[in-house]
Formats: sequence, structure tokens, C-alpha cells
Amino acid sequence: MSYLKDSTGRIQLALILCVLFNSFIASAFAAEKLDDAIDDPFFINDVPIVLSATRLAQPQTEAPAAVTIIDRELIKLSGAKSIAEIFRLVPGMHVGYFRGNRAVVGYQGLSSEYPQGVQVLIDGRSVYSPLFGGVDWSNIPLVMEDIERIEVIRGPNGSSFGSNAFQSVINITTSHAVQLNGLQLKTTVGERGYQRTLLRGSDSIGDLDYRISASHIDDNGYRNNDDDSRQDLFSARVDYQLTPKDSLQLNVGAVNTLNQTRNPDDSEIDPFDPLRQVDESNYSLHGKWEHSTNDRQHFTTQASYTRHLSKDKVSSVFNVDGFGDVVFNGDYTAYYDRYDVEFEHQLQPLDQLRVSWGLGSRNDRVMQPIWMGSAKKFDNSIQRVFSNVEWRPSTTFIVNAGALWEHSQLSGDHLSPRLAVNYLLTPEHSFRMIRSRAIRAPVLVEENFTADVVLETVPPGTVLTIPYLRSEGGLDPETVDSYELGYHGLFINKTLTLDLKLFRNEYDKLIDTTDIDTPIYLSSVNGDPLGAIDAGNEFKLFNNLRYANVNGYEIEINYRPDKKNLLHVGYAYNHTDVGKLSNNDIKNILSSVPDDVFNILASHTFDNKIWLSSAFYYTGSMEYLDSGNPQGPMRRLDINAGKSFKVAAKQSLDINVGLQLALDKNKDFLKQFNLDNRAFIEASYTFE
Repeated sequence: MSYLKDSTGRIQLALILCVLFNSFIASAFAAEKLDDAIDDPFFINDVPIVLSATRLAQPQTEAPAAVTIIDRELIKLSGAKSIAEIFRLVPGMHVGYFRGNRAVVGYQGLSSEYPQGVQVLIDGRSVYSPLFGGVDWSNIPLVMEDIERIEVIRGPNGSSFGSNAFQSVINITTSHAVQLNGLQLKTTVGERGYQRTLLRGSDSIGDLDYRISASHIDDNGYRNNDDDSRQDLFSARVDYQLTPKDSLQLNVGAVNTLNQTRNPDDSEIDPFDPLRQVDESNYSLHGKWEHSTNDRQHFTTQASYTRHLSKDKVSSVFNVDGFGDVVFNGDYTAYYDRYDVEFEHQLQPLDQLRVSWGLGSRNDRVMQPIWMGSAKKFDNSIQRVFSNVEWRPSTTFIVNAGALWEHSQLSGDHLSPRLAVNYLLTPEHSFRMIRSRAIRAPVLVEENFTADVVLETVPPGTVLTIPYLRSEGGLDPETVDSYELGYHGLFINKTLTLDLKLFRNEYDKLIDTTDIDTPIYLSSVNGDPLGAIDAGNEFKLFNNLRYANVNGYEIEINYRPDKKNLLHVGYAYNHTDVGKLSNNDIKNILSSVPDDVFNILASHTFDNKIWLSSAFYYTGSMEYLDSGNPQGPMRRLDINAGKSFKVAAKQSLDINVGLQLALDKNKDFLKQFNLDNRAFIEASYTFE
């Protein structure tokens, strides 16, 4: 493991200790038959079922994708305190926090504070933001306790989910409303002023099941930084069995977040980015109707509405040479609403052939006054048609072919195809070969950047306008051509799984800014030209500027000899080639992709029902594009333990404790933020 450079000793030690630990546990139970059979709809013959690779349910050995599956047990053992933290367990994924309180989840780098290559769905509803792209993890109306399962497609998947399934897809499935079947009260306290209270309840009325969750969080964030946050969240799910073949699911969510922020670079007040509270709200309504027939057909129709509002206005007075005191009134408010409708039909016309096809329509309406130069709302509509076909010409070969055509009001027509062949050496050992193409469509603000700094003198009378950011318009979507060879195998009575992936991703037309240092843009006073300005690094222009090739491999190991023991290991190596660019561009692209990403988690549950887990996370040195500082390598060790007590009939108490240990003073996204050692204690009372 010499490629892990300066972390070699620690990672090797952690791996050796965890392997020895689990080997000892496995030997102790080797003579025992697995008496806890898996009773889970996501398994067939002890093999996990993948739902999101082609939209067709497939055993993981037969899926045309590298897939990481995270279930409720793994989430609990990780001790994660936010949904974003869970993805440290995924090979190739890196997690950071922009200004301390806004989570950033990226895959294979090439991302900024808005990781635009990761598509995220919750019960089939896309939560990819039309503002700057990416996912706003701090404003998703979902609590971890309601997550049943997460599938992470490690690679492009545009043929199934369209534009923005560019680097990976995270598909989150929530628990059925009946699964809680009672009342749960949970409270968590931790260092740095962390407090969380959760109340969940569910019940059934005939064929109708419902679940309601509400939570409140206070968090003082990183030490000596202005990144406090407060959040109130409400979500509900209703499941209604209309007939034996028809079911209806309804999800409602609302979240309000107050995030403290300011420009951390300046020791003095930045008049354009001073200390303030940003008030953000997100509301969603999502309905899904599923219908099955006797001839192996399945129909799904879903519709959703999402509304997001971020209130952020700044007013400051400062002095400008030649103009005296001036006033800056900046409206950073951001708003969007989204309507999304989709229909899908699955059928099996032949024993050897399964087909999924569908169509959808989405409309986004966005308002970002300071960035788009207007308080009006901009629209973008997207229509899409998709199909995936699984054909089995023999018992050992599976061919998956799929494509998604998409028409965007903003960027025109585009096709995302995929062709994959799986070879089953045995039902437990398979090889896959995949060729695919996906796009990342520009968001409205990238196409319409018109940002000016507008200053008014005190007393009023003179208005100074200085251009800051522009888009040339007519941006092309970013593209990625992906090539993958992989292997998935099950060993030791299907208790150990090994997934290997070799890949090459060829990115082109990457959207970025370039600094304009020729005097072609004019500032103005009261609308009259002030004269040509040499903007230097002050004026930026958006365009399709970059390309990069990322080659590497990924390894994932999962070992569960029984319900008391678990070992999870993930590793990704990336090598980046950026071609003929300027030295500065080469540096930016190269540093945005971490060479190594590693995770390992081991756990054991003792006979007295005390469980203990330990996880080690490593991300190689990197620097997020445009908005980050050099950081890393990041090393963190988490230790978690808990015990469940039977208090009375149908009543239980769970006590968990956790430590997050920063093994270095790790910079987190920006140089002003360093990981802290933090301790947590959690108590959960459940009434069935």
C-alpha cells in the first residue's frame, strides 16, 4: 500500500488490526450455522438487489454498475451525525464543509463548493438544485432515522437518470411508514454546543400507514469560526394500499435552517460578505402511485413539487477613494420552485428479456438577483424519454443497453447511452464491461451570470457600477465518456463480497471561469462610462474551458459472517491527466482530484448486546475548484459504542456514545476551518 504515501503506516495498521479482529471473531463463530436468515425485500438468496443501476431490480452480481449499498445497520454503526457524513463510507467520495456548515459531497473531484456531478434522489424524487447545481444537504427535509437504504452508483448513469447523473448517483430509499410502528424520542448532545432532538411516530388505520418525524438541531460548528447553525425539520410519509395491486405513497417535508456566515479570509469586515444569518427554507410534496399486473408488468407514476427560498440581503457603508462613503446593498436571495412528473413502465415480454421505459417532464423557475442581474424569475423546462433493456442470450451472459434522450429549453437535445455486458462465471462471481456517456447540463445561473457591484454615494447622487462576473451564454453541457471493467464476487457462504473496478473517465467541455485582464469591460458612473478598467483577477467570464481524463481503480469489501460482526473497506485511486492547458489550469484540475480515498469500519456486538465500532477515514490532499484552499491529507478516526435496554414490555432504551478524532489538524475546504475532536452521547426511547 505504498501509494498511500505519508499515511501508509496508519492505514496499514488500521487495516491489519481490523482484519485480525474480524478474523478472530469469524473463527469463534466458524462452527456455528448462520441462524439469522436474511428477511429483507432487498435480498434474493442472500444476494443484495440493486434497484437504480437500470431501474430494473437486479442482483448486485448482475448489475451493470459498481454499486455501494448502505443499510440502516451500517448507518448506525458509522455514528454519522448528518446524512452527508454517511458517504465517507463510499470508495472515491470525499466530504467537506464549505464555511463549516454547508456539506459538500463529491466524487472523483473536479468539483467546487457545488459538486455538480452527483445526482441525488429520495424515493425517486431528484433533489439536485437548479440554483448553482449540486445538492444542498443542509436543507433536505429528511432525517437519517427514516432512511431504509442507500444505493450509490459509482460512475455516470445518464441512461437511467439523465443530465447531472454525471459522476455518480445517490438513491435514498426511506422506510415504509409501518416499519417504526410506535413512538421514538431521541436526544443527542455533543461538544461545540451540538444538540439534537428527534420525535418520530407511526400508526396504521386499516390499509393506511403513516409516519411523522420532527427534529431540532443547534450546532456551534468549528472552533473559533462564525458558522453556527440551527435547523427545524418536519417530514411525513403516508402509504395506502388501494388494492392488492395498487399502492400510493405520499411524502411531505419542510425544513428551515439558519446558517451563520461571513467571508473568513478577512480579519476585518468584508462589506460585500459581512457576518450575518442566512435564513433558508425548503418545502416538498411528492406522490407516487404503483400498479402491478398479473402478466409481470409494473407501472409507476410520480409527481412532485419543491420550493426553496434563501433570504440573504446585505447592506454596508465603507469608503472608496475618489467617491467618499458609499453604500452597498446586495441581494443574495435565491429562490426556486420545481414541478416534476414521471411515468415508468416495466415489462417482461420474454423470459430472456426485461424492459423499462418511461418519460418525464420537469420545470424549474429560478430567481437570483445579484448573480443574474435581475429580480425576475428565469425558467428552464426539461423533457426526457428513457429506456433500459436487459437481455439474457444465455445463462452466463447478460446484456444491458439503455439510453435517455433529453430536451432542455436551456441547452437543447442530448442523448445519454450505455452498453454493458455481464459475464457470470458462476451465480456468485461476475465480470462486467461498461461503456457509457453522460452529460452535466448547465444551470440557469451559469447561462445568465450578470453580476455587477453597484455602489451609491452618501449622500445619494452618484452610482458606481463595476462589472464582476459574466457568462458568454450558449454554454454546452459538460460531457463524460466512461469506460469500466469490473468484478463482483461472493465468498465464504456469501458472507463476504468483493467488488473491483477499473475505469477511465474522459471529461470534456468542463464549465469554469477565466480571468479577464484586458480592458474590454467598462465601469460606469450614473450610467456613463468611467473608462476602461484592467480587471486583472477581479473580472471573471464563464465558458466551456476545461477537459480532463481520470483513470484509476476502486476496491470495496464487505464481510458479515453473522449479525454480530461487520467489516467494511473501501479504497479508490485516481490518476488525472489534463492535457495541454496552462500551468495554472493544470494545477487547478490536478489538485481538485484526490489521489487516494480510503475508509474502513469494523464492528462487533457482544453477548450482552453492547456494540462497538471503529472507523478510519482518509482523503488525500486536494483543493476544491475556484472556492477552496489546499487541504489534506485528511485523517479521522471514529469510535462508537452503544447498548439497548429492555425497559418494559414493548419499550426499549438505546444509549450510544461516539468520538470523532482528528488525527491531524485537517483543513476542511477552507484554511480557516480545521477538524475538531468531538464527543457525542445519544439516548433513544422507543414505545411500540
